[in-house]
Amino acid sequence: MRIRIAIPVLVAVGVIVLALVMVWPDKKMISRDIGCASRPSEREKKICQTLSDSMEWTWMGHAIISPGWRVTWNALRRVYCREKISATDVVALESMKRGSDWRLQDGADGLLRLVRSRSGPPYESENSIYNPTNSQYILKNGCAGEQ
Repeated sequence: MRIRIAIPVLVAVGVIVLALVMVWPDKKMISRDIGCASRPSEREKKICQTLSDSMEWTWMGHAIISPGWRVTWNALRRVYCREKISATDVVALESMKRGSDWRLQDGADGLLRLVRSRSGPPYESENSIYNPTNSQYILKNGCAGEQ
């Protein structure tokens, strides 16, 4: 009788352990360290640190889903507004796009796309969240409440 109970319990425990192993974040994703200390200029370090501080703990992934710190749309808006990102930051952002952490690269790319969207004709498709004509545009309400 005990074996009839023990086998399903062992299977259930095995499934739970397997699920935890599959979704547990790796060491890099549970850290907000995206390589800011190694950025060459003070402006890059400042933007990078603000990106790091603005990251949110979320579930992410496509094939393998796991939690971790990442740059979200809200984080991009906060960094853009707080750091007053402008066309003068393009060189720094281009350099950051070649950073060692994919989250830094994504954040820098998002900020570059926002700079470009604010400085001329739309570079993005109409359905892009970076296009000012889109109802879901990241900076739809400007920087209200983000300073």
